[in-house]
Amino acid sequence: MKGLLIFPAVAAILIVAIYFESLFFVVPLILLLLRIIYLRNIRLILLVITIAGGFWIWCQFVSNNLQAKVPHFSEAVFAPDKISVNGDILSGELHIKQQTVRFIYRFKTKSEQTVWQNQKQMVQAPVKIKDIQKLSGPRNPGEFNFQKYSIHKNIHYIATLQQIGSVRRYQPKTIFEKINVLRIHIINHLARLPKWLKIHAQSLIVGYTENSERDFLKILSVLGVIHLFSLSGLHVLILLTIMRKLTSLLKIPLEWVDDFMLILLPCYGILVGSKSGIWRAIVLAMVSIILNKLRISWSQLDVFSLTIMICVVIYPFAVTEMGGQLSFLLSFAILYLYKESRLLTAALKMNLVSLPVICFYTYQLNWLKLLTNVLFVPLFTYVILPIALVSALTVNWSGWKIPNYLFDRLYNFLDIVAADARFTFVTGSLPSWVVLLLIVIVLFYVESKTVWNKFLWQYGAIFIVCIVMNKFPFFGAVHIIDVGQGDSILVTTPLLRQTFLIDVAGKLKLPKPSWAKTLSSNQVDNSTIPFLKSQGISQIDKIFLSHKDVDHIGNLETILAKFPVKEVCFGLGLENNPRIKSAIKQHPAVKFKNLRQGDVVKTGAINWRVLWPNHSSVGENGDSLTLLAKIKNKRWLFPGDLDSNGEKEILQKYKFKIDYLKVGHHGSKTATSEELLKIAQPKIGFISVGINNRYGHPNQETLKRLGKNQVQYFNTAEYGMITWYYFSYSNEERLTTFLKGDLIENSRTKKEFKTR
Repeated sequence: MKGLLIFPAVAAILIVAIYFESLFFVVPLILLLLRIIYLRNIRLILLVITIAGGFWIWCQFVSNNLQAKVPHFSEAVFAPDKISVNGDILSGELHIKQQTVRFIYRFKTKSEQTVWQNQKQMVQAPVKIKDIQKLSGPRNPGEFNFQKYSIHKNIHYIATLQQIGSVRRYQPKTIFEKINVLRIHIINHLARLPKWLKIHAQSLIVGYTENSERDFLKILSVLGVIHLFSLSGLHVLILLTIMRKLTSLLKIPLEWVDDFMLILLPCYGILVGSKSGIWRAIVLAMVSIILNKLRISWSQLDVFSLTIMICVVIYPFAVTEMGGQLSFLLSFAILYLYKESRLLTAALKMNLVSLPVICFYTYQLNWLKLLTNVLFVPLFTYVILPIALVSALTVNWSGWKIPNYLFDRLYNFLDIVAADARFTFVTGSLPSWVVLLLIVIVLFYVESKTVWNKFLWQYGAIFIVCIVMNKFPFFGAVHIIDVGQGDSILVTTPLLRQTFLIDVAGKLKLPKPSWAKTLSSNQVDNSTIPFLKSQGISQIDKIFLSHKDVDHIGNLETILAKFPVKEVCFGLGLENNPRIKSAIKQHPAVKFKNLRQGDVVKTGAINWRVLWPNHSSVGENGDSLTLLAKIKNKRWLFPGDLDSNGEKEILQKYKFKIDYLKVGHHGSKTATSEELLKIAQPKIGFISVGINNRYGHPNQETLKRLGKNQVQYFNTAEYGMITWYYFSYSNEERLTTFLKGDLIENSRTKKEFKTR
């Protein structure tokens, strides 16, 4: 059965994907079984069925052991490698009994912050819980699924701590805790290195990256070289080689070294945690040692296949995470490329292997990806990795300042390149089945001896078709983005897509002393931009700003800095607002335009009629830019936070009926008046509101008015993002939500769509 273990390995991966991801993977599993049956190898068929069944049972066992019980505790253990300080916020993971819980705590004083900033050992302390909740998942397409990531680590809850008592040193009890103490000592030891050498050494040797330094990994991800750190297990093999050379010189029997490695390597795996690349290297080394001891000769492919199966047993979720997928795929590709003498050819093939996975998770590729890989791979292998290993042994040597300075220049340059939109191409999301198909094709391409062949053309054709479908969709849409207590609405047109954003959300930041200020991303970074990129959107044609409130325009500077925008429109007088003045000054390439009542903004398929303001204003709620838009054959009203007095003045001048209403001021009782509902007669209202917000939005009076006038309503707090789709070649409509699926399937809603 030489070279055939790859079949049960792939079957094991597909079983895990079916159990934890999607039933879609049943299709490739069936195709794999048909291929195996075609080989007419009874032993192989029985082996695949046995291993597939075993992995299914193992998945059930793993799933049953993912505890979801509400934890109750008054004492907690804090490990310095599991916590981080950000301004007046302490957050991270707590170890309580047999469970891990995420937590957040707000410091009362700077001295308390200092104590935790300098915490270098495991400590135990009494705690008082203010609140504990289940971790929530994403609320918009394209968002990182932090809930899923945490569940993979058997973390289900987040606790808000009201008080942390006096800390005392914690005495580790289990072997795992003792290994973690060793990990903390190593992290503290490496922390004495200059910045970049510290990041390299901690990341590669113990799999640790401080929260404040994770932008470094984002840069590598954008440039398409993050897989080098996914393949970081390379240093394990280098260390083994060095150790064998040294022991050979010292005349120490190789058998002793191998026996020692079989004990040391698993301990090192526990030390680094669930890092797929390092575990793959550890298991590969152990399998090779054991096979050598048993005098069994296997092909590289069989050794790799057994390694993958063992890795999936150790951490099944490696199959469903970007790091594990890249590690497994690129390691498999190296089996065929390690003898490739043409550097550019090898780099091209490695890039094509990683491209579908990277685009699946990041929705973009960097034009410089091939070049950065050609340059960065040897830099990583012959410079970064050796320096990381040597510097770990000589942390106090002053000479490390020189390579650190050079790394600082390099990463500053890479940061500029990664942030430059000209080098980034937004692909949009790729369906799982397309990613799987591309991976199969590219692996055949890797195995082939030529560069220009049918596999390359097939790969390119499928990839290009997917991008074209994302860039030129057959549908347009209105997306009520869930940004919490704020507003941000994306409107798009079909085919030659135009993109309009009504408000950009934001969050009010209360004044704090300098020590308490936090560095944090906002809704644009976490929700809006990932969503735009997932849709294949690389440019915003117009941004409409309703008024000056932070929850509507607070993120303007962020989105202008990180996303190409052609034009920003706002109500007359808002150009005098300090935030808008600053944006105009900082972004001369963007056109800024004020609007007033009676203006019409023509944008191809959509005409935007400005109903308010009718005077120059400072941008209060009552001055909100109010837009009436005809989209396909439906009318939408977007009133911002306009109050009932403004609605009344509009209705005195304009009489109109609408199909859909973006309910004003998050459902406040001061907006969406009885008069507006009776005259405009909307069918459905959409409310953008935060969960359990302090304002009590949407107000019950508003909801009663909507119900009284037979207006169905849906809010983002309950449904997440709400999207209305329309299609270029039919009158079909579709109303769907991110959290609860298609609302059009609801019989009442379906009837409303058909009869009104």
